[in-house]
Amino acid sequence: MPKPQGINDLYTSQAEVLEAWFKRKDERDTVVKLHTGGGKTLVGLLMAQSTLNELKEPVLYLAPTIQLVKQTLEKAHALGIAAVPYVRGKPLADDFVNCKAIMVASYKALFNGFSKFGIRGSGMPVKAGAVILDDAHVAFSEVRESFTLEVKAKDDRERYDGLCTLFRAAFKNMDRLGTFDDTVSGLSNVVVEVPYWAWHEQIDAARGLLRGDGEDTPYAWPLLRDNLHLCHALISSAAFTVTSVLPLVNTFPTFADAQRRIYMSATIADDSEIVRTFDADPRHVNEALTSRSLAGISERMILIPNLMKFDFNATQVTKALLKQVADNNLGAVVLVPSNFAAKAWEDVAEFAEGSDKVEAKVQALQARTTSGPVVFANRYDGIDLPGDSCRLLVMEGLPAGTSDYELLRAATLYGGATISRMLAQRIEQGIGRGARGAGDHCVVLLVGSDLAGWIAKDANFRLLTSATRAQLDMGSTVSKEVKDVNDLASTITMSIRRDTGWVEYHADTLAENVTQETADPKRFDVAAAERKAFNNWADGYYDKAIAKLDQVTSGKEAPDDQTRGWLLQLAGRIAHNWGQNDRSDELQRSAFSVNRNLLRPRVMPPYRPMQMPGAQGTAIAHQLRGYRMRRGLLQQFEQVVSKLNANATANQFEQALADLGRMIGLSTERHDDGGEGPDVLWLLPTKIAWILEAKSRKLDKNPLTKDEHGQLLVAQQWFDKNYEGYTCLRVVVHPTNKATPAAAAHESYALTLDRLTALVADARVLLTELCESQLTDIELEGQCQQLIERSSIRADKLMGYLTLFVEG
Repeated sequence: MPKPQGINDLYTSQAEVLEAWFKRKDERDTVVKLHTGGGKTLVGLLMAQSTLNELKEPVLYLAPTIQLVKQTLEKAHALGIAAVPYVRGKPLADDFVNCKAIMVASYKALFNGFSKFGIRGSGMPVKAGAVILDDAHVAFSEVRESFTLEVKAKDDRERYDGLCTLFRAAFKNMDRLGTFDDTVSGLSNVVVEVPYWAWHEQIDAARGLLRGDGEDTPYAWPLLRDNLHLCHALISSAAFTVTSVLPLVNTFPTFADAQRRIYMSATIADDSEIVRTFDADPRHVNEALTSRSLAGISERMILIPNLMKFDFNATQVTKALLKQVADNNLGAVVLVPSNFAAKAWEDVAEFAEGSDKVEAKVQALQARTTSGPVVFANRYDGIDLPGDSCRLLVMEGLPAGTSDYELLRAATLYGGATISRMLAQRIEQGIGRGARGAGDHCVVLLVGSDLAGWIAKDANFRLLTSATRAQLDMGSTVSKEVKDVNDLASTITMSIRRDTGWVEYHADTLAENVTQETADPKRFDVAAAERKAFNNWADGYYDKAIAKLDQVTSGKEAPDDQTRGWLLQLAGRIAHNWGQNDRSDELQRSAFSVNRNLLRPRVMPPYRPMQMPGAQGTAIAHQLRGYRMRRGLLQQFEQVVSKLNANATANQFEQALADLGRMIGLSTERHDDGGEGPDVLWLLPTKIAWILEAKSRKLDKNPLTKDEHGQLLVAQQWFDKNYEGYTCLRVVVHPTNKATPAAAAHESYALTLDRLTALVADARVLLTELCESQLTDIELEGQCQQLIERSSIRADKLMGYLTLFVEG
């Protein structure tokens, strides 16, 4: 090609990737990974043009947003590559169909129920030589949306209520009626899944309601109307959602039958999602094309104020720093997980809510007509703020999903590797908003105890790319010198004012520590099995689908419990759809026994008692060893105890009570199962147990009633049946230790909110001392044991926080 004006030679990284691709160009699925700012679009366009020249078949280039479609077309024009846009409401351009130009379109243009590219089984679909999927790592939720129907409560209350009412009895049968009613009435903001057995039974009635009245048929309807059995049904206070278990991408021959499918992805992406979403071949995905070059890695000073040695209000200090940077005409930006979280920053930053406002603010920052501070909610990708448009980026809180499906999946799989990888990816994407490519620099502050606690955990830290790990380590090293707020401000200034010592230190450390991520053929086994099982199920091979899931969940290298449960539930769903109800119930029991966040089975599995805990000191030291930065454990602790107050929901309070017990070295679980068992159970190493009922939301003046005490007595009967040889204390978390005479509670104990606060304070003292110590992991256990001996949270002294109930 003649080289257009203003286009320099390719970067080494681009040349390396293109040469490697050319040798493997006939593989059906190819993943290309380049650092942000490493010139991915140019590489994608050259691959598209090369394929067009060779195969003489149409080539489609997909981007996630209209803005990125425009950018790609401008890039193609600058390079002298013939490219045409997809235009809504008009036929596909002749130059695309006749293989004279590449077509650039959004993912939604291809994947929708009225796709002009054609749907399997209807008309003549467009045959493509190649489909290039740009920013494939951001496209997963975009593609899922194409196979998702939502009936929004605020737009169509009648249909929403009609759909929810179909399943009220199913929730009642599962002892989840309270959760269901609170969700539908808007009292609770959780997402609940309709049990698949109820969904399959009511599918015809649901289909009638989903079809609506034929006006403005949703783009997803033609894709889902015959495939509702392959879907999840979800209920939240905002919408009734139907979404296919995995996207039915094989419905689109243009994509499914393309000779080449090239996934352009950031270096941070968890590629197993490419296998799950796009049905890509795991062998080829595992051998992604990458470059050894550091081109595209920006300079970032990443600091975590919550893990610093001095006490201060991280949010207040961060707000002052944001204002200071913006006052110096340098871009200052805040990323938060939700609109609700954004409100807390509105006293210093302008909240850009909604796509139009976001785009306008991003353009204003880029054009330097504003320096902010600006706050964006859930925009971890798709906004680029190079140069002075962002010199200070604040990320607060752990990124959450946006759709009801993502929120359900995150809650169901929380703590497992699948969600941890997704969180790592979102955090990396967020960090990448402020410095775009080599030569750019930015200070990133990660604030919020949940985010700080998450990153401080060694297992999570290892999921980040080597470049981000190196930058976090550098940030941790410079943080050690920070003694107060002024030190923090001057540390940040080192990056902004281009202090030569910092710049050289960053460059040297990065060069030493950035490594190639090693390929691991096994890492896609779970995603490939889930995809294969789904395809078999969709094709009517139920037995093959279940066998595939059985193989991966019972294999030697089975996934973590959360993921195993998710896959066993999928097997139960398939068995039920096949009409094998007994087998389905058995699979659902197995799923629930390893992951209690899943659907409660119709017949509960037998209860498995917890093991008696070992020494308290050993258990606490073991938790600390999981943290790369020990102060992260304190952040986790603060996160937990912030829910131990009268304003927290019953659900939050009970979970926090169980977590507190675990953090002080006890074995704990939440159990209340259809009125059987306690809200929370604490097992102490002394063969004593606390059966805890939580009544934290009661008013101070209301004493414990006969009915409430009755619940505790029932819980004790359950305990005595399941834990032979244990002594138990009956404990109610209650505002006071007053009970009505009829309650006859004089042998039961109150853990009043005041005494609970004292217990939390004493635990904080112990954990702070351990987190601040410089001891090695081995010495830490001895130190922990010594501190426990002197502490009032020692298991045999814990009774000191309890008081007997008295009549009043």
